[in-house]
Amino acid sequence: MSSSAGVCMACGTRLAPGLATCPRASSLTPLADGVRRWGTGACLPPLVGRSALLERLKWCAEEARRGLGRALWLVGVEGIGKSRLKDALVEALAGSRFEVWEGSGVAFPGTPAGPFLDLLDATRGLRPAPGVGRMSSAEAERVCRFLDGREWRGIPASLSSESVALFDALCHSLLPHRAPRVLILEDWQHADRLSRAILEVLVTRLTHLPVLVLVLERTAGTALVPTPAEVLELGPLGAEEVSAWVESRVSPGPARDEVLRVGSGHPLMLLHALAYQQEGLRESLPRTGLEVLGARFEALSATRREALQVSAVLGPCFPRPVLGALVGGFSCLAALESGGWLKPVAGGRYTWGARMPGLGATWSDADRVELHRRAAEAYEALPLESRKRACAEVSRHWLAAKCPERALPHLMEVAGWSLAALAPAAALEVYRVALDVAARLSLEAARRWSRVLWERMGDAHRLAGERAEAESAWRIALSLDEPHPVTAAPERLQCLQKLASVVLSLERYDEVVTLAEEAGACDVSQDALLSRASLDALCALALCWMARFDEAYSRLATARARLLQLPGTEVPGRASVESVLHRAMGTLLMGQGRPEQATMEYAAVLRWTERSGDTWEHSTALFNLGDAYARAGERERAVHYFQLALDLKARMGDRGGMAYTHHGLALLHSQADAPELAKEDAVRGLQLAGMLGDRKLKSLLRCALGRAHLRLGEREEAAHQLQLAAQDAAAANARPELLQAQAALRALEARR
Repeated sequence: MSSSAGVCMACGTRLAPGLATCPRASSLTPLADGVRRWGTGACLPPLVGRSALLERLKWCAEEARRGLGRALWLVGVEGIGKSRLKDALVEALAGSRFEVWEGSGVAFPGTPAGPFLDLLDATRGLRPAPGVGRMSSAEAERVCRFLDGREWRGIPASLSSESVALFDALCHSLLPHRAPRVLILEDWQHADRLSRAILEVLVTRLTHLPVLVLVLERTAGTALVPTPAEVLELGPLGAEEVSAWVESRVSPGPARDEVLRVGSGHPLMLLHALAYQQEGLRESLPRTGLEVLGARFEALSATRREALQVSAVLGPCFPRPVLGALVGGFSCLAALESGGWLKPVAGGRYTWGARMPGLGATWSDADRVELHRRAAEAYEALPLESRKRACAEVSRHWLAAKCPERALPHLMEVAGWSLAALAPAAALEVYRVALDVAARLSLEAARRWSRVLWERMGDAHRLAGERAEAESAWRIALSLDEPHPVTAAPERLQCLQKLASVVLSLERYDEVVTLAEEAGACDVSQDALLSRASLDALCALALCWMARFDEAYSRLATARARLLQLPGTEVPGRASVESVLHRAMGTLLMGQGRPEQATMEYAAVLRWTERSGDTWEHSTALFNLGDAYARAGERERAVHYFQLALDLKARMGDRGGMAYTHHGLALLHSQADAPELAKEDAVRGLQLAGMLGDRKLKSLLRCALGRAHLRLGEREEAAHQLQLAAQDAAAANARPELLQAQAALRALEARR
């Protein structure tokens, strides 16, 4: 709408002088409380020529009400009428006791799963919603971490299984608990990979649920539509439909013919052609729809043209305060809304209603750099939560403003969101970009930032189960520390502790002891004491595995003394240290032949890992507890904890842990004179070890399988498995396993 014309582009209503908003928009029937819109209430053009498609959507909604969930993709070129058809469906369902949730692929650009962050955080439906009985406390915690952008403390062995668990929690929260729900996602061509993955999981689970998923995507969308979904494609309007629509706005004659020619059945171009005529810009219409758009743009005031040029730099979705700060106020924005140039959407943001090609192309490089700098500053002036969700946009503007040092903190926020969403591959991509950005800084600043980034890359590799890559990243980070410090800084101690944990998992126990000794003296800060105590506990664990029990006990006493210097038990991070300490003490007691006392220590590990939320350590504690009960002669308890460990490790995807647990169960069944059960567990463990290519583990399991065959009287098969066990142990240079296999072979020969 042009301020001089006083015409609403959508409905053609004449506006009073100085009025920028169509009065029909305020008189629209309010929607029900269960309807959560992406766009704000606005005056809409009449729906023409889409009655069959609308009836199809209504029928699908009714099927969803009956519990037969469906997913539909509404596709078509830009401006063909997808959003108008969706609005008509929302109007039809508003009084039908449906919950309608709308989101958009342009929400929070650059943030992993931005559409769902916006949709679910705005409704607060994930914390969890009252009455959602299918969400466990663990699922609610996953969702809260996802929404808050908090990284996960646990170390999943298989990221895919943990991602599925996160997707489960998100899907549960999106599902209805009172009334049938319609979930609408617009502009899906802009959605990120994580959002698409979540939606694919959701679509596969709709068969018996009262949910209709409606996705609006342009025909040029890059991703494939999930198999269970139905695709409805919108084409141009027919000649008769367009004539009937235009007849109510333009009298018969050359003017109407021009509108029909320029519009060519395209609803958006028809609206612009009608607005062009009603604004009285010229007597005749230009030849094409793009020329009409350009003429309307040139007729705007200089202030409004500048606002549109600035919005083109801001991207597909941007906060209203940011645009207002860049154009000197909000006075010109209402006219751009009713004129069809900008669309107000959820959360006080704007997106484009009509985009002029080539906006801002005439700006000089200096002007563009200055605009990006001002945009970044305007974003940083937003409230904390809004700024945090827009960290990808802030970093983009600082980079375009040639201020890389200002972009780095926001890039780390983006990577943190990826880690919270259990997408370390995406986080690593961001960290690599950040390393290139840091290389542009001064030598000292580049060293400081690179040190932080390499440590964070190690965290991402560890989360993905890539232990060797994590070790390499942390060693690089340590090499970038200040040379020859008098006392170890908390950051260095923390990195050493992470490195020691992954080296311990790689069974290089001497190196763990060396790393603990490298730490040297430390200050008495809380972080330093926690990291130093954790290093001592890891060192004690390594010493236990090397059978140096006196040194291990001394290390544990030192670690416990450091913890006593902390103010209380609720210190963040203390639970993780306590779990390692109790695990080390349990391992020490097991090495000294006291499994009964070790069970108490491993039970304490379970309590602390529940508090810290470390899934990996919790599964290890369950296995250790089963092993301790087995050595103490309490077979039933041992089987119980081995089964719990097996279930948790299977959920995590930890094949190695599952194989070791099957080995423990096989030994238990052999002791209980149940060779059939022992054989079954040994075979399952051997299959997992074969997938991993771990010949030492295969040797252990083949020994257990050979003993089971021997108990069953199958001597030839027993001899074959024991010979293979010896070969695997020799190839892995595992002397204890080799001696075990050779002893079993000698016992078999003696029986013959």
